[in-house]
Amino acid sequence: IAEVERVLSVLDGAVLVFSVVEGVQAQTRVLMRTLQQLGIPVLVF
Repeated sequence: IAEVERVLSVLDGAVLVFSVVEGVQAQTRVLMRTLQQLGIPVLVF
């Protein structure tokens, strides 16, 4: 997730896709929280 966090500042928006089978993973929660803190719009499926 460290590599992902480094590039978040250049995003205009993000799309998160959740697996119904595996559910929400820990790294997904961290990523979502970081996106919200940076004010990046998120579309969730």
